[in-house]
Amino acid sequence: MYLRTLTIAASASVLFACNSSKKQSNTEDSTASPQVTGTTQATTAPPADTKTFDITAIPVSDKPLGAFPYFSLPDGYQNFSNNKVSDFDVAFFWVKDHFERPEGKIFYNRVTAKEGKSYSDLELARNLEEVITGVGGVKVSEAKVPGDSSAVIPENNKLKYIQGYGFLGNAVTTTFLIRRADRNIWVQLTPTDDGASAGWMILETIPFKATASLIKADEIKKELDTKGHNSSEAGKAKNRRVEILKI
Repeated sequence: MYLRTLTIAASASVLFACNSSKKQSNTEDSTASPQVTGTTQATTAPPADTKTFDITAIPVSDKPLGAFPYFSLPDGYQNFSNNKVSDFDVAFFWVKDHFERPEGKIFYNRVTAKEGKSYSDLELARNLEEVITGVGGVKVSEAKVPGDSSAVIPENNKLKYIQGYGFLGNAVTTTFLIRRADRNIWVQLTPTDDGASAGWMILETIPFKATASLIKADEIKKELDTKGHNSSEAGKAKNRRVEILKI
């Protein structure tokens, strides 16, 4: 009896092992990748360039404009500082996923509400959009600048125009472009971190005109002659003062 029981147990163990092996084989066959015969699998194409901004796609506007910087603030708002307009410099304007770097005349400031007026980012943005699009401008971007992207702005440029850049990299930046036949006008608006102001910049592109030059030989001679004459006159005056003191 004991021998019969042992034989049955041994047979069951062999049967379980065979079934387990068969199940494992079937599982591996079902999960195996199908073989490709007679054809070559296509490779994945590299990602397309995401910089889709095309300035030539912006329609040219010939609507009348006043004098630079062209736009006044809505009622109840004011520029915080009396910043001088830069005659020629570069500024960074965010467009979708990158910075455009136009060069030209730059106006920049921080916008605040006047005394007795409550500040509103929405009210300010809606007013500026209305007046800019009214002269043929186009909103080319409205997005938050990634923090690592703002690092491309040189520190000296960032510090100089810090009021105009606002809280760049932490707030939503809105960029407009007015394309003219002879120039482009960029406008950028970014709220600051105090919840009660915003930075804005206006840049009008102008071609660079070099004004530095070599000093001509006759100008050098004239300068030396003038300095020599002045030195001689100064010496005579000194001598006269000495003579008076002696008397």
